Amino acid sequence: MDQAYAMVDDAVNAISKWHFKKMADDQSGDRSYSDKLSELRRQQKRLDFERQEFLREKAFEEKRLEREKRIFDMEWKMLEEGWRSLAAEREQLERTHPGGPGDEESDLKGVAVSMFFTGVKNIRSLKKRYKDLIKIYHPDNVAGDTKVLQVINQEYESLRERLEGPRSSVFHN
Repeated sequence: MDQAYAMVDDAVNAISKWHFKKMADDQSGDRSYSDKLSELRRQQKRLDFERQEFLREKAFEEKRLEREKRIFDMEWKMLEEGWRSLAAEREQLERTHPGGPGDEESDLKGVAVSMFFTGVKNIRSLKKRYKDLIKIYHPDNVAGDTKVLQVINQEYESLRERLEGPRSSVFHN
């Protein structure tokens, strides 16, 4: 019987060792599982934060692009209106000057010189109108005319002198 007790005792010891090892493995597995779970939760929080930051940046960029589009549209409308008014002025000029800008036989005696600068009340609007007229009537332009440009230059100089006041001839020349 002693031998049976010894065998049972050995079996119990083996089972106890196995059970202890299994419990230790389970506990380390539980720790490993809880460590992995906490790491996953930390990563999920970080991803949520990055997602929210991305959505904020996206909303900001969408608003910025919308603002830039509105500004661009406003500037485009202003340019279109400017070109329309220049085209209307050119049409009016062509109606009053039937020969057209390229006609060599036409003379500008019949053209009302002040028509080029109608509505100009200050030096700033004078300069703007002058630049616009130069863009249209410069001889390098397809529709350009030297005679018309000379008349525009003369009228511009006389109006500029009137609006700016008298200047010393030393600085003017």
